[in-house]
Amino acid sequence: MNSIVVGLQWGDEGKGKIVQHLSKSHDWVVRFSGGPNAGHTIYYNGQKFIHHLIPSGTKNNKLFISRGTLVDLEVLNDEIKSMERIFPEIRNNIYISAWCRVISPIEKDLDIKIEELKGSNAVGTTKRGIGPTVADDAHRAGLRIFDFFSEEKLRRKLTTLALISKPLIGDVDVDNILESLLKEFKKIKVRVKEASINGSVLFEATQAIMLDPMYGTYPYVTSTSCLPSSAPYFSGLFNKNPEVFGVFKAYTTRVGSGPFPTEIFDEESEKLRKAGGEFGSTTGRSRRCGWIDLPLLKYACDVANVDHLIMTKADVLNGFDRIGVCQEYEGEVLPYALESARPKVDYVKGWKNLQDIAFKDFLSVIERIVKRKVEYISFGPKEEDIKPI
Repeated sequence: MNSIVVGLQWGDEGKGKIVQHLSKSHDWVVRFSGGPNAGHTIYYNGQKFIHHLIPSGTKNNKLFISRGTLVDLEVLNDEIKSMERIFPEIRNNIYISAWCRVISPIEKDLDIKIEELKGSNAVGTTKRGIGPTVADDAHRAGLRIFDFFSEEKLRRKLTTLALISKPLIGDVDVDNILESLLKEFKKIKVRVKEASINGSVLFEATQAIMLDPMYGTYPYVTSTSCLPSSAPYFSGLFNKNPEVFGVFKAYTTRVGSGPFPTEIFDEESEKLRKAGGEFGSTTGRSRRCGWIDLPLLKYACDVANVDHLIMTKADVLNGFDRIGVCQEYEGEVLPYALESARPKVDYVKGWKNLQDIAFKDFLSVIERIVKRKVEYISFGPKEEDIKPI
């Protein structure tokens, strides 16, 4: 059976751990979207590792970075080197599509400058060059890995990018950028091949449904699709038909700007942030925290056509006297108009542990609103800290 793991909120739901858990029953793990703006924290034999580009599998999986992924060559090489120290076998099991878009220093500088120019309207990007790289690709001026097989072609494309970006960031040293990019490319060149995939596939999504540019809280979204329905297109694997595992936290967090109807600002927010370790794995930024938003969760489940629900970080709420739950809004729920949304937050009794009847009641409320059963509960940072219910 083929599967896909997607986030159902604004990211940081703990998808990496779920991918690691499910990878044991799959032959391949395939990354199909996003770029180094993603960060999946995994523990391998007690060692903490943050994935930015390599799928979150194990030494027994073959790992494919497919064509929908944006690649920063330096980040990728550093990640491969670090992962080889944990799993030496992994060096022979990583494949990279020649169609992947490549982030250059030009796009990173553009990302910083564009956010600066937006001022109070900035969306809070990770400054990793994601948006400008997607834009350059839409202009048919972006870099793909297959461009690197011809130094002359690569130089021409970099020169074009330099001219396009000059009004915003000024002159750039094309020769220096070319040299540094080719140096990094040579390290991964042997891995560049379209994988001949046999066996079961686990697709690893990045970011989350509410950050999708077409279905999320635009313009406060990412630049690549987060929906499971986009996995075949961006991976090139059209005949896999994966079942969808949707991951959500027992509460809600968000990084960067954008509407957050159930956000809390009092001492409970800080308690939640500290208890959940809510700091970005990619940026280190403090995450905004709030109560679970069930109308938005149902919207995400419906858009993603979720087959299986997985709740993470339920244990973080252990010991809270009361837990906030948004069961409905006053009026229609429109992802692009959440600034004016009026959520109705009620409070349910807190719980001491996950065996408490109050926690089971909390699950019942979720299942009633989203019209799906929560099938797994994840607690703690380790891969084995997950159980069916």
